[in-house]
Amino acid sequence: MFQKILVPIDIDYPGTSKAVYDNAAELASLSNAQIRIVSVMPGFTMPIVASFVTEDIKNEARAHFNQALENFIRENCAQGRVTHKVLVGRHYEEILKMADKWGADLIVVYHNHRRPINEAFSDTCARKIVKHANCSVLRLRNVLK
Repeated sequence: MFQKILVPIDIDYPGTSKAVYDNAAELASLSNAQIRIVSVMPGFTMPIVASFVTEDIKNEARAHFNQALENFIRENCAQGRVTHKVLVGRHYEEILKMADKWGADLIVVYHNHRRPINEAFSDTCARKIVKHANCSVLRLRNVLK
């Protein structure tokens, strides 16, 4: 069974993120698997944007993003085998890199094609993860009832 489950979430959608985590946690409980929650902060790589954003602003944004992720974990996740990481860049690229680096054997993603939602939960992101992942991918739908 799975030993390392990677769970990308979007902290701007805590209800959906909690539902995705709850599904992953249920799977993890079957084999005492580790869970790593990741959230991807958009990068500042576009030249027009990068020219206006100082290192202080980048560091402040990362600290704020990290604090929001820590708050989500404290409020919604069981203590123990859950770790977390803030990633910076394109959602699907960073998720795939983390899965390979950490040695994930499952990625649990949410795929929503019925309503507008942030990049982390989009059809395009989920499709790219499924297509390019070097491990199994569980694509969840309709987690909010």
